[in-house]
Amino acid sequence: MATPTDLQSLLRRIEKATTRLEELATKRAESAPAGGSTTSSVDPSTSKAGADGKALLEYEAAVQPQIANFVSYSDKIGGVVAEQARLVETLYHAQRNFLRTATLTKKPTMDQLPGLLGPQQSAIQQIISLRDANRPSEYFDNLSTIAEGIAAFGWVAVEPTPVPYINDMKDSAQFYANRVLKKWREKDENQVEWVKAFLSALRELSAYVKLFHTTGLVWNPKGEDVEVAARAINGEAAAAPVRGTGAPPPPPPPPPPVYTDSGEADGSAGATTRGALFADLNKGGEITSGLRKVEKDQMTHKNPTLRATGLVKEIPHSASTAQQQAPAKQRSPRMELQGSKWVVENYGTEHLTIEATETKQTVYMFNCAGTTLEIKGKLNGVAIDSCQKCGIVFDSLVAQCEIVNCKSVQVQARETVPAIQIDRTDGAQVFLSEAARDNTQITTAKASEVNVSYPHETLNPEDDNFVEQPIPEQFQTVVKNGKLVTTVLEHSC
Repeated sequence: MATPTDLQSLLRRIEKATTRLEELATKRAESAPAGGSTTSSVDPSTSKAGADGKALLEYEAAVQPQIANFVSYSDKIGGVVAEQARLVETLYHAQRNFLRTATLTKKPTMDQLPGLLGPQQSAIQQIISLRDANRPSEYFDNLSTIAEGIAAFGWVAVEPTPVPYINDMKDSAQFYANRVLKKWREKDENQVEWVKAFLSALRELSAYVKLFHTTGLVWNPKGEDVEVAARAINGEAAAAPVRGTGAPPPPPPPPPPVYTDSGEADGSAGATTRGALFADLNKGGEITSGLRKVEKDQMTHKNPTLRATGLVKEIPHSASTAQQQAPAKQRSPRMELQGSKWVVENYGTEHLTIEATETKQTVYMFNCAGTTLEIKGKLNGVAIDSCQKCGIVFDSLVAQCEIVNCKSVQVQARETVPAIQIDRTDGAQVFLSEAARDNTQITTAKASEVNVSYPHETLNPEDDNFVEQPIPEQFQTVVKNGKLVTTVLEHSC
């Protein structure tokens, strides 16, 4: 039961609240139009713009069907691809809510903006983390396609050129999309449609931004403050609460630990044995390098004395034999700028990025395996030497791209490259952009399995695709009029 003191305290609080409400009503009456009618803190026309504004409706009409189509094909593939597609759908809804907030709100301060972008940043981080946590998956190229291209949805924070930014992210996704097409084109038609659906979503997003937000996201100069607008749409669109001095949202949780077959945590004998077994199996053909030659006097079928005893005397190993069996030292990875030359060497399955600041700079990639190197900016030239299963993406080159002593490498030019030279290489996939397609000269020597892919234009942009053509490997030479005449065999093209 409440005491008299509690009741008196409650009455005082009610009186203060009533007084405050009366003061607010008086101020609104003084600021009302001449007609004497009062208006709410959020103008109805502004609210109407937030709910049904043309820019917001066009965003829904342009992007939502593409996202739905992409999610549909992802569900057909299933697994982690479908899981990642759900995160992309979450990102779309978060961005739609953000655009609706922009129609109600004045341009926020730099302190307020991170709070508004929080849901989108969280979704993008989850998409990238899902890719990183599933590197051994057979759908890793699918996951990488989305992880590389999803940054295009960050256009809302880019000024004054968001459209080129979206197109750059689309080109980054195209590298892995081409891998998906190459791997699944003949096996699963859903994969081909899946690639088209995602790239179409980015294409429609670019067209929408070009039409309504050419120089950056358009805010409502007559709108309310961020907190008021966020509360106004909180019930309908689940807007995230924003504070005037809000800090950026907390980072997403770390990816799940990578499974390793290491046995017990205390390093038991069973785990050690299994580790040694797998280490020997990974040697491949070198697993027999430690075996010594059996001399004739040690062969029981040629030596009756040994057959009688059943024993073979052990010969002590010489120092030279021990040296031969010693494993080769593994070189440490290194990426550094030496003058105007970037040196990248001894890397494994990693994704590296280089920002070229001067056109005179060059990149030399050596002794890498499974590495993806992305070069941003215009530079002089690129050389790839003694690499296996590596991929390299660059924007534009002044001179040439050279591939030497490599196996199973991929090279993509986003813009232009005058020449590509391939020497002593088994397996090379070259992807040319529309700008480089008709202006690039490719020279090969002692090279096999070299294919060139380039965009093929049709009347319908949705049907545009990359055409893959092999470079001939077989030639026929005859003597005519005292001169050698060489032609390409038709079946080798």
